[in-house]
Amino acid sequence: MVEFAVTIPILLLIVLGTFEIARAIWVYSAVTTAAREAGRFASAVGEGEGGTPHYVDCAQIRSLAKLFGAAGSVQDADVLITYDSGPGTTVEGPCPISQASVKVGDRIIVEVTGRFTPAAYMPLFQIPEITFTSQVHRTILKALNLSSIPVTSTPIP
Repeated sequence: MVEFAVTIPILLLIVLGTFEIARAIWVYSAVTTAAREAGRFASAVGEGEGGTPHYVDCAQIRSLAKLFGAAGSVQDADVLITYDSGPGTTVEGPCPISQASVKVGDRIIVEVTGRFTPAAYMPLFQIPEITFTSQVHRTILKALNLSSIPVTSTPIP
């Protein structure tokens, strides 16, 4: 009985710590997924409501980031959308940007910030609030020209 009274607090701390670490990994994964999915949407060919191209549809990009980053409490202010012409070039933005200033081959940069706040009180050690940031660079596809692809009549082995 005495052994149980001594070991149960330690066992509970280990279990709670394991849950908190798992939640932190879950928030990190959600923030990373939010940036990836918002960047994927923004770089895709197509137009949204009202004929707005995806790469300048800031409201929809932010909405997707908030949807996928809900575990990290991602808000509109936590989503930064900018543009550049490739690695080492000047960053333009923030979103919205004029459609005319975006050229074929430019990139959209979506940065999402989320926070992990511990849910359990641990008397021996405190797990701090952790901020996770994920940034995605995707090349914008304004148009896709398939007419230049040759059509062969012979099957490819």
